Amino acid sequence: KIKVPLRIKIFMWFVHKEVILTKDNLAKRNWVGNSRCCFCDQNETVKHPFLECPLAKLLWRSIHIAFNFQHPRSINTLFWTWLN
Repeated sequence: KIKVPLRIKIFMWFVHKEVILTKDNLAKRNWVGNSRCCFCDQNETVKHPFLECPLAKLLWRSIHIAFNFQHPRSINTLFWTWLN
């Protein structure tokens, strides 16, 4: 019932279900390519671009400074924070 565009709701649902096409999910579908993050060279999982990548951490720090918004520790807390 939140007022966001439908495509954002669908994307949030995909992230929550961990089915977005990150490199680890692509590898499960027989994708042949580098499974490392292009920014930090760590394995790319669903949580990585949102929480674990140094670039994501920098973004969360910037958001915290600008809006006093705490860094989420998991995908579930990310959603609860967004919904609240």
